[in-house]
Amino acid sequence: MLTLSIRSLVCNAAAVFSKSYGAVSRRAEELGCSRQTVYEHARWVERRLRPPAPAAAPESVVVQAPAAGAALDEATRRRFAATAFAGGVSLRQIEDLLGVILGDDAPDHSTIGRWVKEEAEKAAAALKVLDAAAAPRVHTLALDEIFFGGGRPWWGLSLRA
Repeated sequence: MLTLSIRSLVCNAAAVFSKSYGAVSRRAEELGCSRQTVYEHARWVERRLRPPAPAAAPESVVVQAPAAGAALDEATRRRFAATAFAGGVSLRQIEDLLGVILGDDAPDHSTIGRWVKEEAEKAAAALKVLDAAAAPRVHTLALDEIFFGGGRPWWGLSLRA
C-alpha cells in the first residue's frame, strides 16, 4: 500500500515522463528513495489513470436508411441548422448531418445558410434587448484577438497570436 500523498506520486510520475535528463535522480534524492521507487510510482500513477479496456468490440454496426416517416418538417430543419450554427458547426457540416438524417431530401449548404441568416435576423431584436439589459452587469470583460485584428502580441513567453 502506498503511503505517499497524491501530489508526491504525481510529481514522481512527472519526473519520469518528462524525459528530462537527471529529473528522476533529482526527484529520488529529494525524497530520499531510490530511482527505482520513483519509476514504480510513475507506473502506479499510469495504471490508475489508464482508461478501462472496452468490454467487447461490437460485432457489426448496421446503418439504416432514414425511415419514410422520419422526415423532419422545415421548421425543425431550420431550428436544427440555426442551433448547430450557433454552436460552431459549419454550414457544410450541417449539410452533412442533415444528409445522414434525411438522405436525398437534405437541403444544400446555401439553403442552410439562408435559413441561418433569416433566424439570426429574427433573433437580432431580442439580442439587442438582452445586450442592453446585461451590459450594466458585466464586471470583467475578456477581449479576444479578433477585436484587435489578430496582430496583438501575447504577453509572457507565448507566441504571437
